[in-house]
Amino acid sequence: MLMKLLSELRRRNVIKTLAIYTGVVLATLETVSALFPMLNLPPIYATVVAIALLAGFPVVFYISWFFELTDEGLKRTAPSEEAAVTTLGLAQWFGLMVILIGSVLIAYLLYTRIAADMARTAEGQSKVAVAPSIAVLPFRDQSPERDQGYFAEGLAEELTSLLGQRPGLQVAAASSSFITASKGMTPVDAGKSLGVATVLTGSIVVAGDRLKVIVELVDATDGKTLWTQSFSRTLSDMFVMQEEIARSVANLLEDVYLEAGAVKSSAKTASSDAYVLYLKGREQYRKQTTEAMKDARKLFEQAIGVDPEYAQAYVGLADSLVLLASGKSKLGILDPGIAASLAEQNLAKALVRAPELADAYAIQGKVFELQQKVDEVIPAYDKALSLNPNLAIAHMWKYLALEKAGRHIDALDSLEHAYRLDPLSVTTMFNRAFELSRRGRFAEARQQFEQLIDQYPSSPMGHQGLADAAFRNGELALSLAHWHKAMLISPDNVNFQQAYVSMLLMLGLLDEAKPLATDSYYTATRLLLSGDYPALFKEMAFQLQANPDDPWVAFEAGWYEYLVGDANRGQQLLLQALPELSQTDLLSAPMPMCSPGIEIAYALQQAGRQAEADALVQACAGRLTDGVSQGIVDMQQSYLSVRIEALKGNDEAALTALELAFSQGWREWWTARDPVLSRIRALPRAQAVFQQIQAAVATERDKAKALVLNEIAGKKS
Repeated sequence: MLMKLLSELRRRNVIKTLAIYTGVVLATLETVSALFPMLNLPPIYATVVAIALLAGFPVVFYISWFFELTDEGLKRTAPSEEAAVTTLGLAQWFGLMVILIGSVLIAYLLYTRIAADMARTAEGQSKVAVAPSIAVLPFRDQSPERDQGYFAEGLAEELTSLLGQRPGLQVAAASSSFITASKGMTPVDAGKSLGVATVLTGSIVVAGDRLKVIVELVDATDGKTLWTQSFSRTLSDMFVMQEEIARSVANLLEDVYLEAGAVKSSAKTASSDAYVLYLKGREQYRKQTTEAMKDARKLFEQAIGVDPEYAQAYVGLADSLVLLASGKSKLGILDPGIAASLAEQNLAKALVRAPELADAYAIQGKVFELQQKVDEVIPAYDKALSLNPNLAIAHMWKYLALEKAGRHIDALDSLEHAYRLDPLSVTTMFNRAFELSRRGRFAEARQQFEQLIDQYPSSPMGHQGLADAAFRNGELALSLAHWHKAMLISPDNVNFQQAYVSMLLMLGLLDEAKPLATDSYYTATRLLLSGDYPALFKEMAFQLQANPDDPWVAFEAGWYEYLVGDANRGQQLLLQALPELSQTDLLSAPMPMCSPGIEIAYALQQAGRQAEADALVQACAGRLTDGVSQGIVDMQQSYLSVRIEALKGNDEAALTALELAFSQGWREWWTARDPVLSRIRALPRAQAVFQQIQAAVATERDKAKALVLNEIAGKKS
């Protein structure tokens, strides 16, 4: 059968015709490969010619079966040697049409596939790796004057933001990426520190209104270059170039192919001058000092002056205003209400112009916090994260908001997201270690706080964290030592000084605390601990007269009366404070002690208002259950359990909880005087714990003198 077919192919000269056609194809392709580049024609033209010639093979084969090319032209081939030559029938013409259509279809499919592959290759988008994560390092400034650092860092921030919008990628926060660069890490070391598979790095040259950028994608495991590309644009085309780079990288790392225009920046301006001012503002913003933040505010305002339609500049201005608000953890020159109002106005302008700006919604959440619009805070962060799931600061702010709402499991999840994206941030490291500490995982917490100190010796936050962890574990002297170190690093930080003085007072080191406790903030505590009760109650009487409508002053005065004064007067003052306190005030200030709710529940119980007392106790028990179920395990939780069980009349459970609280680190001197424990105070087991607390504090006092006070005395001498 095969021999017969070959014989027929030779008789009809099919093989000869195909051989001639093959020679023509090869000669044509050789000519095209030499000629087209000389004419500067795109490679796709040569591809079209090659595909057309290859698609012609089945057509030539079919035609040569029925016709023969002779010196006299194209002649019909007889069906056999004996048969006469006939014309083609309908079936033969139909077969030719099928062959033609099939060849064209195959050629088209082949062309589209090759064209797509060529587009990927030409744009640096051929899929060389699929990686789930990336970090964008600050670009190197190769400009002649080396004065474009703000441009190089700004480009890295913009690319981080654009790539962060891709839900399939984990993109390290720019803050952590910049830290690796400041430490001079190689791309491989940076990738390992940031926990990413790839690193995008490169250089920029700015000359006049021209910008040249060379980008390089590096495998963080072995340092091999996966892709490199050079881009040259005018400054006015800066955003187009950013989009091209981000799209190229996304196509490299994801199992997708994004067409041109699929990655778009919402933060554009038509003015290169406005963009330069914005980048200079971001440069100042990253310094995170009051003076630099004021300069950033001015630069953002100037950018808006140049281009009033520049949405990102409004966002930058709002951000700087929020950080300039006075208060804890702020840079503190603006009234919080004024800062929030100004920021809100600028955010409204930004969102009208660019409603898809993720960081605008994140900052809006902080504005809502300043305005105490509690129900609107978390939805704002959720909106930001829906637009950019890699926005680390939104995860961090959401964590803080969820913590304030008592949603500890959800809060921890947000914190872990922030840590994965921004593992080298001081704030992220601190908060994560703090969460480990309050869950009783002190060894892990201390390890991370010590890492924080090692990596950032000029930051007091590592010592602040170790001080808190030591306190939670009952190591008061060690806590004092770290508060002292934090004060030395940041002597103007009022919070550190207050914590240090409070620890001195808790240890009974009144003489050592006296030179530092000159502020009225300490007056009542100092008088209480020194035993000068007449002066204490005189001070509180003055405060009550000066602040007749302040429930917190009434509560404080009532608490002191309960501890060392007239219990009836204490009951009266606590019940006086009750109507002015919200449910949140009663249960969450400070969390997790459920104070002042638990003390007021005792006052209600003593006043015979049992139903109201039971309701408060039940609410506090709910807070305790929530905390335990969400992983909060520490001495404060256990001591709250002591008070709840005592108010419920469960003496045995209260005593067991008291012993547990002491074993976990509870060392408060006033425990033996706590009125809430009046039911169990005289019981032998309770007395034993009170004596253990007294002895433990005495031991810690001696350690404190050796650890801190002798060191201070030595430095003074």
